[in-house]
Amino acid sequence: MIVFIAILSLIRFNYLPQYIDAWWHLSCANGYIESGGWVGWSWWDYAPWGRPQVYPPFYHFLLVFLKKAGLSSLNAVRVTEIVILPFFFLVMWYVLRKIISPFFSFINLLTLSSFFSFYSSISCNVPASLGLIFGFFCWYFLKKKRWVSCALFLILCFYTHTGVFWIFFISLLFLLGLASYRSELIRIISGVVLGILPLLIHQLKYASYLRFSFTKEIYFLHFSIFLIGIGLFSLFINVRKDFGTLLFLGYLVGSIIVFVKYPFRFFSAQGAIGLALFCSLVCERFLNLIKGNLTKRIFIFTLAFFLFFSHATVDLEEGKPQINFFNSTYYNFLTGKPYALLEARFLFWPQYYYPIVDVIKKNTGPFQIISSNLKITAQIFSSLTQRPTSNSLLWEVKTNLPSEVIYKFAKVIIWIKPPSKKLNFLKNRYKWKNIYENDIAYVFKNPYVKLAVSPTPARLPFKSIYFFLSIFFFIFILDNVKMKKKL
Repeated sequence: MIVFIAILSLIRFNYLPQYIDAWWHLSCANGYIESGGWVGWSWWDYAPWGRPQVYPPFYHFLLVFLKKAGLSSLNAVRVTEIVILPFFFLVMWYVLRKIISPFFSFINLLTLSSFFSFYSSISCNVPASLGLIFGFFCWYFLKKKRWVSCALFLILCFYTHTGVFWIFFISLLFLLGLASYRSELIRIISGVVLGILPLLIHQLKYASYLRFSFTKEIYFLHFSIFLIGIGLFSLFINVRKDFGTLLFLGYLVGSIIVFVKYPFRFFSAQGAIGLALFCSLVCERFLNLIKGNLTKRIFIFTLAFFLFFSHATVDLEEGKPQINFFNSTYYNFLTGKPYALLEARFLFWPQYYYPIVDVIKKNTGPFQIISSNLKITAQIFSSLTQRPTSNSLLWEVKTNLPSEVIYKFAKVIIWIKPPSKKLNFLKNRYKWKNIYENDIAYVFKNPYVKLAVSPTPARLPFKSIYFFLSIFFFIFILDNVKMKKKL
């Protein structure tokens, strides 16, 4: 099944990236390269003012590494989105197999991989997916009683995705009720707090720039009937206070806390793992109650057949609910209709984009600002041209840039068609010159703008980052070699 997932992932290569955040992450990687390392202020966003850079940097460093290894910006993103799917499902299956049982891990793998919305989210949200991988490794080493490795991977999770980190952190808190783990968990938690302190302090420093509210994702929810129905039933009957049940309950509660204002993430993406874990628990318990090998085989086959080919969902498209009886990942791919769904639509059209990229590079200097009437196109062309932009994504982090001046300092403006009264007003006000046009956009140049931003010097140069990563791997290897000798 994991090999099949890898094949399905690979055939999507030319359609990637398929999520708007990928372009913002790529801009961050470009910004770090220009600065020579990590900076706490994204000078490449909402230029020339910029805004705080509070997003964990691990994924951006990974993109930097791939680019320095010779990959183009676009292929660096594509490689991560291709590899993350089979790697995530492999790690999740392996860890749950080791800490619970083979049947449990199989059902969990089948449940989540067949839930198309979740499957898509793993590829679309690479930092969150990497955070989940590190969180699962944290659970694995906790079960193996390798306390140092457990803490290391939880720290790495924090530097990859803050939200996912807090979910796994809360899951560990639920295990404090087990006396056999309590003393070591206190040490792990103390070590993790010390490890995350530098970035946490930086994030708290700019907490006033953060904003939390419902996003447009709320109108495109996908509810798995199996996950919600069986998951809630499992919650009702699972009253045991053992390692697995408490850990999974902690993950579910943590998901509710973290994603309370992001229901798509809870029901259709990362939060769905909590319900899937409880579904797997009740399926395993039911299997153990069945007598006779033939009956057990019939149960497994029926369950697998339903999840593989159906996995029915209730979908909200523009807020209107509808039942989709055949919304399995595998059914969608086998019938050739995955790209009809919102989360799988691609945003890259090379025949339109590359000519605009060439025009931007010919008409701007390396650090001159570009802009667009749409945030997403401003972000796309900023990442492809490595130019700062006065308009940007990641609305959760505010800026002090007044909205009325997003075009004032831009040397080149990409205006997505159709034209409007606002466009005519801005052309006359700033004396824009039309330098290119194709089927999707006009490209204008402001001949009077001379401003160019200066990259902020790195607060943590790449040499220091390589040093800290080397220390991380040294401690990890030492911890595991030491454990093997004890065994």
